[in-house]
Amino acid sequence: MADSFKDYLTLFHERGVFIPTKTIKLFGEVDDDMLDNFICNVHALDSITGEITIKLSSEGGCLTTARAIFDIIKGCKNLVRIIVYGEAASAATIILQAADIRIMTENSKLMIHVGTEGVARDHPRNVDAIYNENRVDEKWIEDKYLERIKEKKPRFTRQQLKDMLIWDRTLKPKEALELGLIDSIGETQ
Repeated sequence: MADSFKDYLTLFHERGVFIPTKTIKLFGEVDDDMLDNFICNVHALDSITGEITIKLSSEGGCLTTARAIFDIIKGCKNLVRIIVYGEAASAATIILQAADIRIMTENSKLMIHVGTEGVARDHPRNVDAIYNENRVDEKWIEDKYLERIKEKKPRFTRQQLKDMLIWDRTLKPKEALELGLIDSIGETQ
């Protein structure tokens, strides 16, 4: 139990949230621990009127967790701004697309792709089912990127995106801005 304001600040810092500025940090792997902290933090901040800022730096991780965080952000009553520091890769770029305002710092980068697959030795029908589910996930990822890209480039096609995503694609801030995957560059508040 925290006994003083300083103790409360330490507790908040350990959980990755700073209430006075309505800021949450999402650093590290997109996994169950990140989701657990994020749910608690965003629920607390979204109950207070005013913009929520998320500081994001992640190498990516679990797509299921990224979907959950994406849906939570989309469900916020308050405006959500995400600022990318360092790198947002893979699943983290999906989280970024949920924000109302998407920003990259000048020295950050995005790595977009449709993910990776791994199928353990299993019954052939299970392997088929997993393969088919991976195609559904791939389409969902493309849809999230395309929704944002088409805001800036309405004629951009799914095939153009597929061609970009044949391999992992790293984007500098200017490229991400031109593509429509972020809204601005350089804000580091």
